[in-house]
Amino acid sequence: MTKGIGMIKYGALYLLFAVVLVVVVMTTDRMRNNHLLKETKDSIYLDNDKERATFVAEIVHKYIVKPDQVLPTTEKGLLPYHYGYADLNNDGSDEVFIIMQTDDFCTSKGCQGYLFSHTQKKLAYWKSIYRPILMADESHNGWRDILMAADNKMYRIEYVAGTYQTDLTKASEFNNRQQALIAVGLALDSKYYRNGGSNLALNYSQPIFDCQQCFLFSFNRYDESENDFYLTVNTKDKTVATYP
Repeated sequence: MTKGIGMIKYGALYLLFAVVLVVVVMTTDRMRNNHLLKETKDSIYLDNDKERATFVAEIVHKYIVKPDQVLPTTEKGLLPYHYGYADLNNDGSDEVFIIMQTDDFCTSKGCQGYLFSHTQKKLAYWKSIYRPILMADESHNGWRDILMAADNKMYRIEYVAGTYQTDLTKASEFNNRQQALIAVGLALDSKYYRNGGSNLALNYSQPIFDCQQCFLFSFNRYDESENDFYLTVNTKDKTVATYP
């Protein structure tokens, strides 16, 4: 683990925990120890597309890191950044969001995030953010809003005057507390959790550009307490599935 990542707070929805604690065992330490570089299997999930992985690697080394800079990897070989693709402006070509994960790009407040076009043009840059980074239902000026976490809050980033907002102090806050509570209930009532599940906890390391109504949970099983398991919940269609 890198020192900078370990200091990042996963508090975008801390106000939820008081309610969730009534029905699940959840601690702040557990959330903080859910290190971005080892958390869930979203890197494997995204890297199934080799061409996209190569495309992102080119962007990182051309436009983000310094020419002589070597990016570290963990013992499990996970990349020092995470990424996600989505067609934000409905033009048939995907944009790519990259969030860095090492000391050089992170502080205790968050990490650097970048949005690039399919031609590798940098569209936006954020200094101190962390996940979740979701694609919102709403759009502005032909571009989908982006939801991202910073300063223990969630923000709605709109496309204004030819670019996405990068000053989060001017962005509107996004509150999905009610949907998160619904997601908790769906996860608890699912066959996956009812079959010996324990320690259900919200996990903010879901894939970048996941849907606005999508949530990720980690949990244990009484007969396999040393292992972590994951559930995805979509509150719009009321579905629960194992992850990945």
